[in-house]
Amino acid sequence: MTRTIGLALSGGGSRAAAFHLGCLRALNDRDLLDRIRVVSGISGGSLLAALWAYGPPDFADFDAHATDLLRSGLQLDIARQAFKPSAAARNLTAAARAGARQLFTRTTDISVARPANRTDALAAVLARKAFATTTMADVTHPGLDVVLTATDLATTNAVRFGSARSGCSRYGTITEPIHVATAVAASAAYPALLPALERTFTFQHRDGHSQQHTVLLTDGGVYDNLGLSVLEPGRSPHHTQHVYDVPFIIACDAGLGELALKAPHFMAGRLNRSFATVHRKAQDSARSRLHEWAASGRIDGFALAYLGMKDDRLPAPPADLVPRSAVATYPTNFAAMSRAHFEAITTRGEQLMRTVLPMYVPSSPY
Repeated sequence: MTRTIGLALSGGGSRAAAFHLGCLRALNDRDLLDRIRVVSGISGGSLLAALWAYGPPDFADFDAHATDLLRSGLQLDIARQAFKPSAAARNLTAAARAGARQLFTRTTDISVARPANRTDALAAVLARKAFATTTMADVTHPGLDVVLTATDLATTNAVRFGSARSGCSRYGTITEPIHVATAVAASAAYPALLPALERTFTFQHRDGHSQQHTVLLTDGGVYDNLGLSVLEPGRSPHHTQHVYDVPFIIACDAGLGELALKAPHFMAGRLNRSFATVHRKAQDSARSRLHEWAASGRIDGFALAYLGMKDDRLPAPPADLVPRSAVATYPTNFAAMSRAHFEAITTRGEQLMRTVLPMYVPSSPY
């Protein structure tokens, strides 16, 4: 069976992971998961992508595992791990040392300053509950490539953790094996809640020489929240380690859509609303690129399942459609999900994917 589809799973915390699980249920029912050539995950999408790509080969077993993890949540486990006396002491000591060094020496050194922060705790929890010591090369499904994206705050470049190779365009290819738990935690380190994950890797440059660099890894959604840049047609291998020729793209977008009206008059509100505006326009631009790629013939077709899509824009919505209003206020976090919220979000994902597959690709190329 030929793998010809690129799958992009957006960011959005547990909301995104649950929505993507519903989308994958629909794809599995259509026998399309075996056609996926590469899956690109961001933040919550990285979590779900990794649970599928590195989890049980049987879909029902994967579904049960993902459901259990999302229902139980990660936040309490992160807190327990992060605030253990040993972890807290290491973090405070190292942070104080780094702060003093910058204050008194004006150094630009970005060597690891916070070796036991909450994002390190997230990585430890993910290792314990899902991935153990699995590395990015250990994909469960033969022929599937995986790319999980984080953003390096030091360079402002993307750092791509891949099953074939990992790296950063500025530094080159990472030579060490990368644990899946580390890659997911880095991709999911939402800046407002989780500190940057600080790691030093050995990078091999294109000219063959190797050098160590420290990266400050935060949420991949800062760079590309839909995960589409990895799948862009025409990418040059001279500028990136990740080039995938996929004629069809399936994008799962857990964005909330049109925002409620607000009147922010004070600084915190203004900054929050400004960030939301920039983020929304970036999302709109990324979605429009799919249409441009298809219209110009750079790809043969695509399907876009968008959680925040207005219900009245669906050409043939199912009679029991979970309305957008039932999920549009669910937050971006990794807290335990109630059964009602979990089922509403996964069901809407499944329903939207079933609806948009024939809408965007009427003559199925699969």
